[in-house]
Amino acid sequence: MNNNTIPNNITLSEWNMEITNILLPNIVMLSVYLALGTCGNFFVLMVYAFQMKKQSDERYFIPILAFFDMIATIYLGVHYIFQCFNQTTFSNNILCKTLVFFVANTTYTSVLILSLLAIQRYRKVCKPLKPSMSISMKRTALFLAIILSLLLALILPFVYGTIPYHSIKHGIVGKRCGRLKDGNAFISTLYSVGTGTLVFVAVALLVILYCRIMKKVFRSLKIYKNDRSGDKTDIEINEEDANCRDIGCTDIEMSETKPDFSVGQQDIKSRPESAVSRNRRIMNRRITNKLTFMFFTITTVFILSYIPKVIVLCLEGIHKDFWENLSNSQRPAVTFLYHIFIINNIVNPIIYAFMDIEFRGNAAILLKRMFIKTCFCIGRIQSNV
Repeated sequence: MNNNTIPNNITLSEWNMEITNILLPNIVMLSVYLALGTCGNFFVLMVYAFQMKKQSDERYFIPILAFFDMIATIYLGVHYIFQCFNQTTFSNNILCKTLVFFVANTTYTSVLILSLLAIQRYRKVCKPLKPSMSISMKRTALFLAIILSLLLALILPFVYGTIPYHSIKHGIVGKRCGRLKDGNAFISTLYSVGTGTLVFVAVALLVILYCRIMKKVFRSLKIYKNDRSGDKTDIEINEEDANCRDIGCTDIEMSETKPDFSVGQQDIKSRPESAVSRNRRIMNRRITNKLTFMFFTITTVFILSYIPKVIVLCLEGIHKDFWENLSNSQRPAVTFLYHIFIINNIVNPIIYAFMDIEFRGNAAILLKRMFIKTCFCIGRIQSNV
C-alpha cells in the first residue's frame, strides 16, 4: 500500500476512503443481503433437519440448494463488503485471484443446482411414466455439478487480478481487484465466450424446460376442471386428503396410488375404490402443479437477478476503463446492479414460506417449539436466581 502525497495533498488511503464513503449505501445493502440470506437459508436447513426429516423425492434438492445459497450469501456478502473498503488499495494479487475463484465457484454451483431442479421437474411432470431420478442418480448429478463448477471457476484466476486504478481528478494510481486489461488475449476471449455460453445455455435450458412443464401443467389443470364438472361426488376430498391440502402431502407421486385399506370396511363400501383412486390422482396432480409453480418462480427470480450482472460484465469487458470512468453518482448505482444477483441466493426461503404449505406448517411448529423452549430456559434461569 502506498500513501505518497500528491500535489493536491490527498493520499492513496484518503482517495480510497472517499470512494468507500460513496459506496456506503452499497455496504449497507450488502449487510442486509448477508443477514437475510444467512438467517433465511439456515432456517430452511433447520426445518428440514428437525421437522421434515422424511426423505422426499419432490423436495430432495431444496435443502441442498439452501445450504449452497447460505454459503454463497455469506461468502459473496463478506467478499464484496471487503472490496468496497479496498477500492484503490487492493495490492495482493494472489488473494484477489483466490477470492474471485470462490466467487465464481459459489455462483456456478447455485446455477447448476437450479438446472438440476428444472430437469427433475421436467422428468416428473412431462415424463410421468418413466422412472423418476433415483437417489444415486441425484447424488451423481449433484457431484458432477460441483465438479463442473470447480472447473469453470478455474478460468477466473487467469482473467482477474490486481490492476492499476487511475484517478484523473486526483492524479494518483492505486490498485484494485478486477478484470485484467493486458492479460492473455486467448484466455480472456475464452472466459468471455465460456461465460456467455454458460449463461445462454443455463437460461435457455431453464426457459425451454419450464415452458414445456408449464404447458403440461396448464393442460392438467384443464383436465382437473373437467373432472370436477363431470362428477363432483367423485372428487369429494376425504378427511385424510383434506389434511394434505395444497402441497402439504409428503412425497406423493404423480402416479395413481392404491386405496388405503386401513380404513373400516363400512367406509370402503360407502366409497368405491375407483372414487378413492380418482381422488388420489387429482390430489397428486394438484400437489405436483403447486411445486412446479414454486420452482418456476425460483427460476424466474434467478434469471431476472442475473441479467444486470451479465450486462455489467459485458460493459466491463468492452470498455477497459469502465470502472475508472464512472462518476461519483454513477458508481453506487452500477455497483448495486453488479451485486443484485445475490438476491437469487436470498429469496428462496421466502418463496418456500409463501408457496409451500407443508414447509410453512413445519416452520411454524419449529418456531413454536423454539419459543417454548426459550421461555422454559429463561424461566428456569430466573427461578434459580
